[in-house]
Amino acid sequence: MILRRLSQSLKEQNWTSIAIEFVLLVLGVYLGIQAQQWQSEIEGRKSEHAYLQRLLNDVDLSIQTNELNITRLKAIADGQGLVVSSLVRCDLPLSKRDAFADGLSDLAKVGPSVFVMNTMDEMLSAGKFSLIENSKVRDEMNGLARDAKYQNNIFTAIHVQLAAAATTTSRRVVWIYQDYKTPFDPVTWDDLRIDFPALCEDRAFQAAVSTIRYLTNAQISLNQRAIDSQREAKSVLEREMGLASINENSSP
Repeated sequence: MILRRLSQSLKEQNWTSIAIEFVLLVLGVYLGIQAQQWQSEIEGRKSEHAYLQRLLNDVDLSIQTNELNITRLKAIADGQGLVVSSLVRCDLPLSKRDAFADGLSDLAKVGPSVFVMNTMDEMLSAGKFSLIENSKVRDEMNGLARDAKYQNNIFTAIHVQLAAAATTTSRRVVWIYQDYKTPFDPVTWDDLRIDFPALCEDRAFQAAVSTIRYLTNAQISLNQRAIDSQREAKSVLEREMGLASINENSSP
């Protein structure tokens, strides 16, 4: 419509009308471009918020899993401590036999710290990471990714030492389960064939168990380090999403 009127004005050489029509045409194009940009920004912010929520969910899951791992590893380390102290003293009361056997069964059951990075990996592979406008949030998530790689490298070294020590301990104990057991089922004295007096004299066995306990405690420290960095990332994400004040107000 505007173009038709502009064309007619040009034919009639109506310069005032031409100027008005031209301004309207430029203004219409500008407003159309601006509307597209505004819509694109709105969609971008919606996508950013959705990704931030998913990142927060991943971090929450990581924290919960690592907290469970610490609880499990501390119980395992306690059992390993009982094994070492009993062998050093060469004394094992009947009431402690099942706990001793369970401690032996849990040797080397150590896993790495958990970093759930599914959403971040997806964003990086799809070129979506730049949707996060706040550089502090990007830096925090990049820091988590670096920590995950670092801890994976450390655990590789721990795993090598665990395997070597477990080779020594596994040669001294015979497993005679009467029924099927999962790795999480408790083990009793009757489930194993243990020559306790011989193990009291076996310094190599005791050193191997001590090494495994040391490495278990090292992994507990790594899990705690992971939790600390993940809690910091969670705090940054919550502040970015405006959830920090809500959580503070809703806490008892």
